[in-house]
Amino acid sequence: MKKIAALIATLILIYSVYYDLTTGVIPRSSAESSVQIVDIQTIPVQQDPFMEVEIKPGDTVISIIEGLQQGPLPVPIAQIVSDFEELNNGAKPEQIQIGKTYKFPAYNQQNR
Repeated sequence: MKKIAALIATLILIYSVYYDLTTGVIPRSSAESSVQIVDIQTIPVQQDPFMEVEIKPGDTVISIIEGLQQGPLPVPIAQIVSDFEELNNGAKPEQIQIGKTYKFPAYNQQNR
């Protein structure tokens, strides 16, 4: 009986990992619809343009970048974190606050 329970638990674990990796747990429509572009500005010539976005409940830096790009991430996550911190005077991505407006890097075809 213990072997059957262990087998069922293992199968559930494998399925949940597979589902998370292939589909994800955050619905795409809510992540994309929560992004509102406030303003597009250009930073001096050495840096990329950015977009200011007001944070809504459930938003993360990664989900906002995916929404702005309307697809997969164009650069590695480490670069996104670094660019976000640089644009927002050292603000950490894990400490963003609902209702505040932050600058997000706008990656174009040259950065891919």
